[in-house]
This record gives sequence, C-alpha cells and structure tokens, in this order.
Amino acid sequence: MEYALEILKQTRKNIRELIAGLPDAALLHIPAKHRNNLLWNIGHVVVVQQLLCYRSLGLPIAVDEIFVNSFKKDSSPAGWQTTPDIKFVKEMLIATAEKFGEDYRAGLFRSRFKFPVKLKMVYGITLANRDEAILFNNTHEAMHLGIMMSLKKHVVGNA
Repeated sequence: MEYALEILKQTRKNIRELIAGLPDAALLHIPAKHRNNLLWNIGHVVVVQQLLCYRSLGLPIAVDEIFVNSFKKDSSPAGWQTTPDIKFVKEMLIATAEKFGEDYRAGLFRSRFKFPVKLKMVYGITLANRDEAILFNNTHEAMHLGIMMSLKKHVVGNA
C-alpha cells in the first residue's frame, strides 16, 4: 500500500505543478461547455479523498462542511455563495495527501478496515474497505488530473 500512497502524493504534486503560476482568474474560469473550473477540480479531489478514506470509515475529516458542499460530487461553482479561499484550497491539496500518508503509517486505519456499508461508485465498481478506497481514489484523482490538463488548455489566455 506504500506505493499507492506515493501515487497519491505524486498526483497531487502534478496537480500543483499544473496550476503553478496561473492567476486566480484562470483557476476560476469555466470554459464554454464545461460545468466546473480548475479550482473546483482541485477542491473536489481533496473532498472525495477525505470522504472515501476517512468519513466512510467513521473518522473525522480535515475540511469543514462548507468546503465539502462546495466541491462534492454534483456540485458546481455556480452554486458557490462566495468564492472559496483559493490559497486554502491549494494548501489542502498537498496537506491532506501528506496527512493521509502519516495517518496510514501511524496505524489510524488499522482497526477500521471495512466500510459499514459497501459504497457503489458511479465509476461502476463497489468499494468494501479502506484499501479499495485508496486504490479507487488514485484512479479518481488521475482522471481529474486529466480533466485539469484539458481545462488548462481552455483557460490559459482566456481568463
């Protein structure tokens, strides 16, 4: 599982590098025919990882409910009452990956392996335990990294 934790950290670093130097306007721009922006995708990977790998096991998460509601599945920047703190979203991208590795190595999840209820994912699979959640989360984050790469092509020069 150590390798899966390294993939998570590297994916998060790749996202950070992808957005490095972009102005806030580029992070917030929603290109035509898209529902979300770069910032939403960044916050979304943080929220999904927290919900899958912590909350589903009955553990507290590192972000508040306002953050969750802003970036959860089926949310959109169109529903934001106020723009999330961009600096905080960027910080959580790296901080939650590092904290997850620390928590895993410290044994936080050892006694909480199985989910109380299996989680059926829109992706077409069902998750039953912590390790499946970690592996699926990496797939989910890689998918969103690809989306962000595409979004960046649309927003650079348009924001």
